[in-house]
Amino acid sequence: MSDSGKLLLRTGTKACKFSTEGNHVLEESIGRTLKTKPKCLNERKNETRVELIKPSEISARILTLLDESDERVIIVSPYMKISKWYKFMNKVNRLKIRRIHTEIYVRDDPDNTATYRDLDQLALPYKKLPHLHSKLYLNERYGIVTSMNLLLSSEINSLEIGYATETWAEYNDLLGFYHRYIHIGEAVHCDTIAGRPAADLEEITHRIRDELKRTGKNSWLLFAENALHISIGTNNYIVSINDGYLRVTASLKIASKMKQKIIQRSPLIVKKVEDLTVMKIDMHPGPEPDILQLSGQAQQTFKSICITGLLEAEAAYLIESVRRFIDAIDALEVQERSNNSLKSY
Repeated sequence: MSDSGKLLLRTGTKACKFSTEGNHVLEESIGRTLKTKPKCLNERKNETRVELIKPSEISARILTLLDESDERVIIVSPYMKISKWYKFMNKVNRLKIRRIHTEIYVRDDPDNTATYRDLDQLALPYKKLPHLHSKLYLNERYGIVTSMNLLLSSEINSLEIGYATETWAEYNDLLGFYHRYIHIGEAVHCDTIAGRPAADLEEITHRIRDELKRTGKNSWLLFAENALHISIGTNNYIVSINDGYLRVTASLKIASKMKQKIIQRSPLIVKKVEDLTVMKIDMHPGPEPDILQLSGQAQQTFKSICITGLLEAEAAYLIESVRRFIDAIDALEVQERSNNSLKSY
């Protein structure tokens, strides 16, 4: 240390100086431990930074995640016992009132009857997964990974650890885990045509997301099961390439009592969407009473075998076709709401 009270610390190939004045030296050793860390340790570009959550704050952060959701919530907790956890129940009831799409996944286990009983009594739909041990919680903006099950006893007695995503890259990795292992299952990929440059799928998702954001649409996008899955609010879209044709299918959540009236008017609706998209449009009932599906098939034939093997030369046409289709559905919903015919949940 120099006479001026400056300590020179080398970190890799970079050295930084900081004052020891006012810093208490906790340990005299080769790697001196100080209360204040030199700022240069955090100055590396693109450094991955994980935000660890203090044990006493984990449950509060999960509840905040529920509060801050605008579109959907995903809860993955092998075990849940919440009937007497009144603060949590208030948050869940608020999700129902705000019509937030909520998915709950618990462990499929004969000994997990207490979880099923609680969720059944509270009329909360859920899915059971064998061997589930992961605990994660997501809304449309960020996610939390933790050791904590949604148990009141864990809230009161257990020492837990957790972290929250800090960047979109971290969030998308977590969302990818959810789609791959929790919700959709194993992704299926196909090879592109030999000798033809393949499109960058990550770049495709960014470009589509940016196009949708320009018109005020917040979207989730993920490639899985040989298709691009897009979620916007309560509407879901599946984009795929089969037999040389691009196909986009929209699943719209509507009031079931209005579904039949809309289907009766399908020729007019189909004609309008065809004019806006320059695609061949079909309308048909969805798999559930409150789901209506519209499918569009592009007129141009594709040389790409499938969407995960999309050729670079066909990427721009796909992006434009998807944008036009989603914009047309959006315009249709606006018009039908103004006619008091289509009511989204």
